[in-house]
Amino acid sequence: MVVVYVEVVWLLNFMIDWMILLLTQSITKHITKWYRLVIASFFGSLIVPISFIFPTFPIDSWILKIVHSFIIIWIAFGFQNVAIYFKLLCSFYFMTFSIGGGLFAIHFLFSTEDYLSSPGLANDEIHGLFVLIGFPIIFFFTKYRMDKHKMHQFQQEFYYRVTIKWKGKQVETTGYLDSGNHLVDPFTQTPVIIVDQTILEQWFDKEEIMKLQKSAQNLMEGEILDSTSDSFRILPFQGVSGQHNFMLAFKPDLLEIHMKNVQLTNKKVLIGIQFGNLVADNSYHCLLHPKLFQQTG
Repeated sequence: MVVVYVEVVWLLNFMIDWMILLLTQSITKHITKWYRLVIASFFGSLIVPISFIFPTFPIDSWILKIVHSFIIIWIAFGFQNVAIYFKLLCSFYFMTFSIGGGLFAIHFLFSTEDYLSSPGLANDEIHGLFVLIGFPIIFFFTKYRMDKHKMHQFQQEFYYRVTIKWKGKQVETTGYLDSGNHLVDPFTQTPVIIVDQTILEQWFDKEEIMKLQKSAQNLMEGEILDSTSDSFRILPFQGVSGQHNFMLAFKPDLLEIHMKNVQLTNKKVLIGIQFGNLVADNSYHCLLHPKLFQQTG
């Protein structure tokens, strides 16, 4: 007679779901609250007690499994747009299959069962203790390899971790080195980097951002709201098509660009604002100026 402790199986399932979500967050670099991952893991693990309480529940239904995973990703990361959501969902499935396949491969390697003489794999059950020990090993190995690959990809594609210090607050984001960005202050020749509205939301609420956006729209008509006079300055610039326009900008207390084994700091920089997102997939929120990699201080 085999005794099954539902609480142990439930806890094990919860931990597995939680670690897979952590790995999904790590490889996608998607920012979310820690408690959302916990709640999503708890929801995902509810399938264990439900299957014991309601034996006739269609737990093997592929439609139910897909809906179940859709809800897990929604709880853990929310919904911004379809592209980001399916990127997270595919990453979640990829991590699930990778770790599951890794566990099965290790179990197959060290198992003494005769698979050729066994009537089926159903007789070869993976012990819970093996999962408890083997899963973290596969988890950290997969995370290590994915982080190495991601770092290599970032370096190739000129992505950098950027820290902006302003108004007593420190904000970290991902910046992209745009070799075509030659925007400077025409009076001081100070290089200008561009951030999107996501960064601005770290310092201002929605109402204040709407006022700033209205100010930017009225710049061409010569009207400037009071909210732009204290912390912002106006920068004239020439667009890609040759038209002249204006941009709101502010001077940070400090800008840090984190490179491999090197950290660049700069105070002689202006930050221009683009309302909305720079890219649809939110892979970066800042366009860096090449001149920043030539001077520090």
